[in-house]
Amino acid sequence: MDWWLTLRGGHNSLRQKGIDSVVMLVVWSLWKGRNNRVFDNAPRRSVADMVHDIWQEGQLWTQTGAKWMAALSWPTPTSNRAALGVHS
Repeated sequence: MDWWLTLRGGHNSLRQKGIDSVVMLVVWSLWKGRNNRVFDNAPRRSVADMVHDIWQEGQLWTQTGAKWMAALSWPTPTSNRAALGVHS
């Protein structure tokens, strides 16, 4: 947990909540992906695809009012896969 506290250090409470939200989003996304592989026999996904999904989910969170993530300047919905280095 020291890494998390260090990451949050020096930021105002709005940005700290944004950092907390991003950490929760990433952990939840990884857990969901793991469960899909274990319980649904889903194929492994590339890191780039996982990052893309997290990116898009974060956009949805900010669109629905996650002001804390917006305080971190979370990417806008106009961002695309190429910006992440994901190529179909």
